[in-house]
Amino acid sequence: MVMKRKVKARKVIFGIIGLILLLIVIVFVNLIIAGKNASIISKGHPIEDYGKHKYALLVIDIQEATTGDVSMYPFFKKNSDDLIKNINQIAENFKINNIPVVYIRSEITNPIINLINSSYAKGHPGSGFDKRLKTVSNIEVVKKYKDSFRNTNLDSILTVNKVNELFIVGLDAAECVNGTVEAAQNRNYQVNLIEEAILSKSEELKDSMLVIFKNRGVRIVHMDSVSIMK
Repeated sequence: MVMKRKVKARKVIFGIIGLILLLIVIVFVNLIIAGKNASIISKGHPIEDYGKHKYALLVIDIQEATTGDVSMYPFFKKNSDDLIKNINQIAENFKINNIPVVYIRSEITNPIINLINSSYAKGHPGSGFDKRLKTVSNIEVVKKYKDSFRNTNLDSILTVNKVNELFIVGLDAAECVNGTVEAAQNRNYQVNLIEEAILSKSEELKDSMLVIFKNRGVRIVHMDSVSIMK
């Protein structure tokens, strides 16, 4: 009788261990698939020739989950005050010149990812814009992937405004900014990055990404060069 109980106990233990291992495998595979899916960049359709430069400013992922109170990124939080101050100043200048300012933020709907880190989940404070961000327009895009164009209304917003040249600020130079730049170039937009209003997870990574962007035909500009834009 004692032996049977021991055998039964072992089966229960092995069953629990097997279930835990299965859950770990499911989570691991899900994260790999989600990561690959998030990295897919949309092609879109080439923009029309509008005959003159029409600009828009894209502000990417300045959220509580990236730069705010619930951020898990020390470098972003450390540099957030200057970053957001610069972005607010740039956005105000674009507004004064009647140039569309589009605010883009991330929401994650994958339940496995949200189980591990829910800071980007819909309804979580982290999915909202950083409270220090002074929005100068109500033009908002909610994305699920690194590419701000993919399965969002960004294409239609830019098309309605006949935009053919983009200025981009925000996070992260190596991730969502990078994906958005590539998608924009796929559509034949001229892309400009404002150096003082871009961050990556380190200064070294940002600098290396700026070199990559330049080699891809992206213009790296400074705040003072766009402060008098008309």
